[in-house]
Amino acid sequence: MLPSISRTGLAICSGLAFAAAAYGFAQRPDYSSRTTRGAGPGGVEVATFFVHRLGTDHAEGITTMDMNGDGYDDLLSGAYWYENPGPRGGEWKRHQYRTVFTQDEFVSDCGEWTIDVNHDGKPDVVTAGWMTDGIFWYENPGKLGAEWKRHFITSSRDTEGGWMADINGDGKPDLVFGHYGHEGVLWIDFSGPEPRVHHVGGRAEDGHGIGVADIDGDGKADILTPFGWFRQIDADKDQWEWHKDWDLQDAGFPIIGYDVNNDGKMDIIYGQGHDYGIYWLEQQVDEQGQRHWIKHTIDESISQVHALKLVDLDGDGEPELLVGKRYRGHDGNDPGSYDPLAIYYYKIDRKTGTFTRYAISVNGTAGAGTQFVTGDLDKDGDIDIATAGKTGVHYFENLKIDHVPAEQREKELLLDKNWPFPGESMATKPGKEPGK
Repeated sequence: MLPSISRTGLAICSGLAFAAAAYGFAQRPDYSSRTTRGAGPGGVEVATFFVHRLGTDHAEGITTMDMNGDGYDDLLSGAYWYENPGPRGGEWKRHQYRTVFTQDEFVSDCGEWTIDVNHDGKPDVVTAGWMTDGIFWYENPGKLGAEWKRHFITSSRDTEGGWMADINGDGKPDLVFGHYGHEGVLWIDFSGPEPRVHHVGGRAEDGHGIGVADIDGDGKADILTPFGWFRQIDADKDQWEWHKDWDLQDAGFPIIGYDVNNDGKMDIIYGQGHDYGIYWLEQQVDEQGQRHWIKHTIDESISQVHALKLVDLDGDGEPELLVGKRYRGHDGNDPGSYDPLAIYYYKIDRKTGTFTRYAISVNGTAGAGTQFVTGDLDKDGDIDIATAGKTGVHYFENLKIDHVPAEQREKELLLDKNWPFPGESMATKPGKEPGK
């Protein structure tokens, strides 16, 4: 059992074994014939990803939609959409489809969600931004190159992020939003002809972070904030009961509800959006029916976990915790702002409630802004990832199933396509033949 990881006492146990190949083989082995990957550290099957940087735009929200009708979901982030090349790989071509307000290094885009708002059969895009007052939806014209009209839904200042969930139990997606300026929690029902806005609680209950989970096990979705949770009585009638059970400070998005230790009670997983740390709160209920929450450390070595998600990445039927470091959330003034960027996932041992970390990308260009997109983007049978942030849009191709031809991989991996340079030949390249 591996211990939880702390920033002050980080234990790194990574064994790397290399077999040195001898020169002078009469015939090279055919490495290309291997079709299955070996296990990772400790014999555990791990997910492996090929990271593609698609662009350098600074938008931090991201969603998916089949923009050109070819059957593959494209990536949408900020003003642009990135054309999905499919399972055989290739360029994700960038196209502009709308305009977005910018201020200095920030794009006003803290979240994007694909919803058919006007119920015309064409998916639309709902967005919010920290520096723009409002939740908006952009109407899908159903034609490439045509204008996406912007529609105002409601005022929403200092919007740090949101989460999509079925809050009122009608089987249709709703959105819930939290605010850095404590404007008051709001959620939006998109099931009717017009979006219907609901307000929950006041300024004191709202903050940096939001989530949805059934805390008390009554079958109704409750709303989680950094300072406690709203027990749902009747969401459609705006009837909620407030429980000030915790203080999560500036939590990431979402605050996750998950039974970590498999004891039948809903626990809480959260990240620090502007500081170091990922934690989980263990729910305990005493003989008098009172709830108590025990805080456990998952990892204190990573900062600015503004986005996180539960998703089954390795296909074993159990979800992993996916997290990433945001870059320059507060203009570079957060603790750990200039630590190496990283995307990790954690396998959860539900017998012990422990988390084991595996790297997806470390010290590269890939970070996580305010959202993760997960799904089988290349339709090859495994779950891929996409993020957006101030270091650009990245697509993390899951290699559990890989149909990309060797020729395409050569284009993606060969670092120096122009070698040998003009006037230089392989015969005059520095170095000498081994053994001579």
